[in-house]
Amino acid sequence: MALKKSENVKNDVRVFNEFDEAKAVFVDKSKSIDERLQALDYILRHKEIYFVLRMLSELFAKNDLNDHPLIDFAFAGFDIKPKREEDFDEMFKMIKSDNAYLRNKAIQFLQDYGVEAKPFFEKLMNSEDRDVRIFAINILGDVSFEDSVDMLRYFILKEKDINAMMTAVDYLGEIGSEEDIPLLEAIKKDYENEPYVTFGIDMAIERLKA
Repeated sequence: MALKKSENVKNDVRVFNEFDEAKAVFVDKSKSIDERLQALDYILRHKEIYFVLRMLSELFAKNDLNDHPLIDFAFAGFDIKPKREEDFDEMFKMIKSDNAYLRNKAIQFLQDYGVEAKPFFEKLMNSEDRDVRIFAINILGDVSFEDSVDMLRYFILKEKDINAMMTAVDYLGEIGSEEDIPLLEAIKKDYENEPYVTFGIDMAIERLKA
């Protein structure tokens, strides 16, 4: 895994003889930020992305301002993006993290990833767990890559849970276009006896018309 150049790492880079030595420095918060960045540099160049994602998710579970340069450096250093299912499983843990800074960095990473992340979102959107489906729609709406609107349309048509469907309707109202109004009106007709649905769809349509 190649590492992009960073101004945060000094020229006099420490030489690590093995991974365990670098990891020991990286996780030691008593070490200076420069020492930890040098250790992270070594780790990024010698370990697969799955391992690095898992390590970051575990180490930065809580938000600490002192960790932000390390998180920034890690995401800037990923020349190779997640491709395997286990890679995306670790990304999913990150975007569910209590650490808002780490979570936002992971979301931004997926946004930059673009359409290649589509299988990741499709997997989450087809989960049997409604909360996971809603979570996926929230992230998809925030990421808003090229296929987001088409994926929201498809989800709205097939989703049976009202709360999950309305989450997608809300985002479609934000990132869709006037051509989505007929779809929303058709859904509204199907749920004409559900005030929550009809009100939410009316709000989405108003945003699309604005």
